[in-house]
Amino acid sequence: MNRSSRQPVRRSMRSAVAATVALSLAVNAAPAVADPAPAPSAIPVQHSATDFQHVMKQHVVIAGVKAQAPAALAAAVAVAAVLGGIGVAILSALTNAFGSSSPLGSSNQKPADTNPADPEPAAQAAEYVNRFDFGAVSAEKAIGGLSGIEYVGNGRYIAISDDKNEHGPIRAYYFQTRDLKQFEEDGMVALTNAAGAEYAEFTDAEEIRLLPNGNFLWTTEGDAREGQVVPPQLVESKPDGKEVRRIDMPEYHVPDGKTTRGVYHNNGPEAMAVLPGGKTAVTINENALAQDGKANSPENSSLSRVTFFDLKTGQPTKEYAVGVDAGRGVTSVIADEHGTLYMLERGFFKDLGENGENRAEIYKLDLTGAEDVLDKEALDGGEATVGKSKILDFAAHPPHPDNVEGLAWGPVREDGHRTMIVVSDDNFNDTQTTLFHTLLLP
Repeated sequence: MNRSSRQPVRRSMRSAVAATVALSLAVNAAPAVADPAPAPSAIPVQHSATDFQHVMKQHVVIAGVKAQAPAALAAAVAVAAVLGGIGVAILSALTNAFGSSSPLGSSNQKPADTNPADPEPAAQAAEYVNRFDFGAVSAEKAIGGLSGIEYVGNGRYIAISDDKNEHGPIRAYYFQTRDLKQFEEDGMVALTNAAGAEYAEFTDAEEIRLLPNGNFLWTTEGDAREGQVVPPQLVESKPDGKEVRRIDMPEYHVPDGKTTRGVYHNNGPEAMAVLPGGKTAVTINENALAQDGKANSPENSSLSRVTFFDLKTGQPTKEYAVGVDAGRGVTSVIADEHGTLYMLERGFFKDLGENGENRAEIYKLDLTGAEDVLDKEALDGGEATVGKSKILDFAAHPPHPDNVEGLAWGPVREDGHRTMIVVSDDNFNDTQTTLFHTLLLP
């Protein structure tokens, strides 16, 4: 049967499914949602009871109809009994939806994707274009530790270093590119306190964004070690690097130094985006809060807090939780012109390759239906979480991407595709390097 002759059958099948799901929704009093659902993860996992409870709070899409899982399941059973083959198709769709949900919470059950060397193929919404090894052409060791990057215009980017006063002051570097394939260093800006002096207290700079007023907003993860606690914060600085103000994270994010409350050490707000208009900032912690469950590991997935801030008042306005795959942490988030968020996850697997390898993925986030957990001291694992759909898996583009930590937009091409730059943090380690990856998004 050719493609054109299939269309009437597909339309009839979709109409029948839509009518049946709608009938079941009415019976189950479950609201339908018109917005498209997030694409499911491509990696199957084993599910705990908590995972199943989470899935039953989510939505599934069957023949273009979005419905809550309990209602869709009821519809599938009814259609299977009456229409036979179509019902089987619906049950198959439900099985795929349930089977592809990411493990959420701090379950002790080991995810099925524990062999990152053999990732399953995923639908790639982003195109991998280029890889530039800056470390191979630069002899300046201090230009390293690049943990966040931002486009500032005219082929110029600013990248912040997470160096903690070991190779120089708290700082950021400018980079210039003419073709989005090669990058060269184009100056440095030292970040200083409000008095114009170098930071003396522990500062772990991670992400940097440009504000409409020309200032920079950047994050510091703070210090969670006992007797040395420094709270994680957002910092606004002038273009010359001088601090303007600080924004505090919610109080329950502040570590107690005992690994029982707040961010884990070196796992605070690594990721931060500024929404269009420059009035709202969004942070994502690299790892779970201590009271939210075990830290992410190769055996445990985790939940990271996604926190929104009103930049005028400096106050948090809402907060969600997003599931992070086992063995990974969230290192960057960026917003497009519509306010849609894209999140970078990466992890290091010591048993891969000769000296270990990184695995990293970029996800498009969907906040539809996610539960606001602002001021909720501890998560219980039953919360409706942020949806995520994979748009790029670096494992499909060897060699491994190194320690990728920063996302930045680039110019929009004439064909409408938008460039994205991903930078890696070399950790000032001789076995690692600073890479600039260039991607294209539709």
